[in-house]
Amino acid sequence: MKAIINRVLNSEFLTFNEVLRLKVAIVTIFLFIFVFLSIPLSNFNNFTLDINIIVPALFAISLMLTLLFTVFNLNRWAMHFSIFTIIGLTLYYVYGSDHFYGYILFFVTLTVIIFYQDIITYILYGGVVTVVGVFYIVQNGISIVGVNAPSAGVSSMTYQVILIGFYVTFLVQFIISDNIYEKMNNEWVRMNKVLEKYQDFSLEFLKEITEEKGEELLYKDVKFQQTISELSIFINEFFEEKGENITEFVEFYFFLHDQNIDDIINDKEISMVTRKYAIEFQKYLMNERSELVSILFNFSTIFKGDSEYNEKRYEYSLDKLFSNKIDKLLSLAILYKYLKTEITQYDKWGKIERVLTHEEITELFISKEFREFISFEQVNFYLDNQELFEEYL
Repeated sequence: MKAIINRVLNSEFLTFNEVLRLKVAIVTIFLFIFVFLSIPLSNFNNFTLDINIIVPALFAISLMLTLLFTVFNLNRWAMHFSIFTIIGLTLYYVYGSDHFYGYILFFVTLTVIIFYQDIITYILYGGVVTVVGVFYIVQNGISIVGVNAPSAGVSSMTYQVILIGFYVTFLVQFIISDNIYEKMNNEWVRMNKVLEKYQDFSLEFLKEITEEKGEELLYKDVKFQQTISELSIFINEFFEEKGENITEFVEFYFFLHDQNIDDIINDKEISMVTRKYAIEFQKYLMNERSELVSILFNFSTIFKGDSEYNEKRYEYSLDKLFSNKIDKLLSLAILYKYLKTEITQYDKWGKIERVLTHEEITELFISKEFREFISFEQVNFYLDNQELFEEYL
């Protein structure tokens, strides 16, 4: 229980799969209590004795399967089985107890499905639950609203509207949040692709500058390695996982920096476990353009200190940065001058010792990726006057 509480409090540090596993654990605890209570309460429903014994037993088996899938890290399967269980419990109570309490259980089931924050699951299972709930209200309207209600038809319709409104409200919320996440992800993927080449150059420059100064690369620094090792052990113990191999994993991570990781991944003679960890660690290597390095580059540039707040600090396009046409054209000229004089390219020996030629800059300006930085109007101006750019800049 302490481990579950710690994971809930620190869920922002978990992966999506770990968060899903945590949610399954919480729902399973809730369902265990629900199933346990269904055994003594079974004497008060309208089912026969055999149904009251067999059905709770089936629910218990379903929960055991949910736990089994969770143990083997099949968290998606565990999620589906937990949803099947709560839907089964709802139907069991709906058709075996007071009708109003059955109506309330439809909201409980939808809440559990919402808890998983999966739009496809919500549309499928939540939609089925809502349709069954509406059909249930139509059939048992008088029992739900009471025989003394002034207008059973209107009251029954109110209950239907509330249930459908509950489902639709969260469906809209799912759609909006999914669109936001998808937009953010697409923005990250798009800009990551655009900046890929420049981050490669920056990383190579960093290596050369470090070597020229006679400094040791960060991932080879003993104190840095020791710090990472101690942090890993601390985090591992905090979540109460087995920590015998964490030091070995850290050493293997730093070992990969001196190896050709593609050779390790593609070598069939190396054990599957070693290749598996090499694939996972590849995303976080510090000596090549990995996902980690790319995130660090973006993070450091976005939050670089500024004298005052600038609402355009996240803007890349010269066309949007300046409102005056002269300023736009001057900024284009400055960009051309920078690319033509600044060393940014690999030479034939693999060192960054070469500047872009006029033809290469032209090719860069007309490329699709560069629409993030200059507009079609600026490109056309450049193409119409590229001889002047080449001669005077």
